Amino acid sequence: MGYHFEELTDIKLLLLKTIQYFKDAIPESILTDTILANNYANYFDLEQALYELTENRLVTYYEEGERKFSLTRLGEEALAGFSYRIPKSVCEKLYQTVRIKIREYQNELSLIADYEHTGETDYTVKLGIMEGGYEIFTVSLSLFDEKMAKSVCREFKRSPQTLYTEILSVLLKEQ
Repeated sequence: MGYHFEELTDIKLLLLKTIQYFKDAIPESILTDTILANNYANYFDLEQALYELTENRLVTYYEEGERKFSLTRLGEEALAGFSYRIPKSVCEKLYQTVRIKIREYQNELSLIADYEHTGETDYTVKLGIMEGGYEIFTVSLSLFDEKMAKSVCREFKRSPQTLYTEILSVLLKEQ
């Protein structure tokens, strides 16, 4: 049975539970994606609930590119006292969704696609793929145009596995 929560209190509890499952500070995009992916609430109620949780100091956030939320002690206490209101099946589904989102987030973090200005008109682009803390693929390119450097980084982020496979096949191609 699918659940859609209308009461702001229940949506707040879902947000608290999601943040608790993530353990580390959770980026806002993952937090909202997790709730919206399961159709537990609409976007506007979700944003209102998140705003109220922050205002009431049940969650806190910091900005590092995007807002990342974590539970406060007060939020943990509120969740401990009222988590019984969330059906067990919703908690299980929420937990599974969070696990998937964590994997996606960690995979996203394991990409290197950056450039730096290294001369008057020179840019060095570094591309890489990290797996299990190890660099499995690294390429550095020297380019003469910042626009080109940005484009290379963007394309690599868009489809790193495809580009990695194509580069590898060119390098391993038998003569």
